[in-house]
Amino acid sequence: MKIIALGDIHGRTVWEKIVSGNEFDKIVFTGDYFDSREHISPEQQKSNFQDIISYKKANMDKVVLLFGNHELHYLKDLKETYTGYQYFQSSDFQKMIQKALNEGLMQMCFIYDKFLFSHAGVTKTWLKSTGYTGEENLEIFINELFQKLPSAFKYKHGKNLFHYGDHVGQSPIWVRPSSLFKDALDDYTHIVGHTVEYKLVINETATIIDTLGTSGQYLAITDGKMTVMEQEVVMKENYK
Repeated sequence: MKIIALGDIHGRTVWEKIVSGNEFDKIVFTGDYFDSREHISPEQQKSNFQDIISYKKANMDKVVLLFGNHELHYLKDLKETYTGYQYFQSSDFQKMIQKALNEGLMQMCFIYDKFLFSHAGVTKTWLKSTGYTGEENLEIFINELFQKLPSAFKYKHGKNLFHYGDHVGQSPIWVRPSSLFKDALDDYTHIVGHTVEYKLVINETATIIDTLGTSGQYLAITDGKMTVMEQEVVMKENYK
C-alpha cells in the first residue's frame, strides 16, 4: 500500500505534477484549497479547486479530500471569518465548497492503519469535549460530527486560548504542532498540514507536511514507512 499525502494547496497546481509523477494507491489532500498567499488569483483558485474536485470524482476510492480552516470560514451558517478571507469571492467559494460537501467529496479525517490524516491533528482534549466514548469508529465519528455539527470545528476563543490556535482544546483544523505533540490522540501517527514548515517535520507522533509552498516536499507512506519526497526526488527516509 502506497499513500501520497500533500500539504496545504492554497490555489497551487503543483499537485498535478505530483499526481502524474507517481504511482500510488491513495492520495490525501490535507485541505486549505483557497486563500492564496502567493498572489494566485481568485479565478485561478476556483479553477484549481474544480480540477481537484474533478480528479476526485474520476478516482473516488483513490483520492481523499480533507477539509481545512480556509474552507470552514466560507460555510454559510458559521458566520465567521479568519485570516485570508476573501469577501468578494466568498459567495462563489461557499457554493463550490458546499456542493462538494453535499456530494460527499470532502471529509474531516481519514485513517489508514496507524496513520490519522487531518488538517491539523486530533487531540485527546478536543475529542473528549465532543462526547466520544472510545467505542465508536473514530473516523466515522469525526466525519459524521462534521456533517451534523460543523460548529464543533470552529476556532475557540477564551481564557488562555492563544490567538495562533496553540492550545490542546482546538479542533482538528486549528490545533498547532506544539499542542498536538503534547496531547495527540494515542496510538496514531498524525499526518497534518496547517502550519507552514520549510521541510517536512517527521515524527512518529505527528508529521507536519505543509511544505508545498516552501521546499515543495510531500510525504509518501509505503507499507507503513514514511519517506519525504520532492516532486519525483526522494529526499530522506524515516521511520518504519
